[in-house]
Amino acid sequence: MNPNLVVLVGQMGVGKTTVGRLVADRLGLSFYDCDAQIEEITGRTSREIARSDGVPALHSLELSVLLSALENAPAVIAAAASVVDRQAGRDAIGEATCVWIDRVPDVTARPGEHHRRSVGDDEHLERRRPVYQDLADLALTGPGTAEDYADRVIEFLGHNS
Repeated sequence: MNPNLVVLVGQMGVGKTTVGRLVADRLGLSFYDCDAQIEEITGRTSREIARSDGVPALHSLELSVLLSALENAPAVIAAAASVVDRQAGRDAIGEATCVWIDRVPDVTARPGEHHRRSVGDDEHLERRRPVYQDLADLALTGPGTAEDYADRVIEFLGHNS
């Protein structure tokens, strides 16, 4: 566990970006949103990349962006959901403090946001849930707001909120 390098994992739309920004702001750390980084690098959304290049190409790019972001410690990183599908992603996340955000309505993004892809989310969640659980140093699975979750992360890291 590295308190100066925090990676938030979970399915699309669970609030990783919202909670991550709050944590980074409160701790004075840099914040990296892997989806935003992909758009900045490619000029395309994840959805566009998946449609034109295929989902495997998108997942490779998501892993590459995560590995690059991890080199920027101290930082808080909102990782793409797919990065836990590959051993390299799991190994890299294991070097950081991993925070798993499960589906919680109070912090869930609106369906259809521009970077969201239309995939079998329930299927992915069930396959990834045990991986998220295994990687997580802290699991945020209960009710709460983004602010509540940020407070819990900061408390877990040993900082005052």
